Amino acid sequence: MPDTLSVHLNRERPRDLAPEATTLETDRSFVLSFVNHGQPLHVHVQPDERLADIATVSETQVYVAANETRTVDVVAPRDAGPADGTLRLVTGHGAESENVTVSITQERKDGGPDVAVDDTLTEKQSGPEPDTGVSLRHAVIPVAVVVAVVAAAGAIAVAVPDAGAVVVGVAGVLAGCGVGAYELLR
Repeated sequence: MPDTLSVHLNRERPRDLAPEATTLETDRSFVLSFVNHGQPLHVHVQPDERLADIATVSETQVYVAANETRTVDVVAPRDAGPADGTLRLVTGHGAESENVTVSITQERKDGGPDVAVDDTLTEKQSGPEPDTGVSLRHAVIPVAVVVAVVAAAGAIAVAVPDAGAVVVGVAGVLAGCGVGAYELLR
């Protein structure tokens, strides 16, 4: 879970800006949580050049509605390396501003070990492939039933005089059944 830095707005006076801490040390991305205690307000988030080189602020001009909370992600890639920088927070067209010193370290702050991913995880695993085919018995029975029904319809069509169109249709269906049987059995 990323670190969160809460910044209180309009708590003591209009356009008031009060981060809970003026320094933040983290080993990864973090979240700015703007908590507005009064009227709607725009906050400008400006990373200095050193911080902007390794971290990306998801939203640099943030509108926080009255008595609402808005969050902004500051994303630093895991391999960014250690760096120090300043995040400038500005309200009231520059009338109020606060600086937060940010230190991004390579040491994990949660005490957990880094997870090493072995390259063999990207290789295809060998072994028996799952059986996704249809058994021959399950395929032949429906085809045999269809062929029998079509053959019976064909016999009736031949017995009835002037049923030439029916004979052609039955022949087409039989040809289709033959192709289906061939595909199943090859």
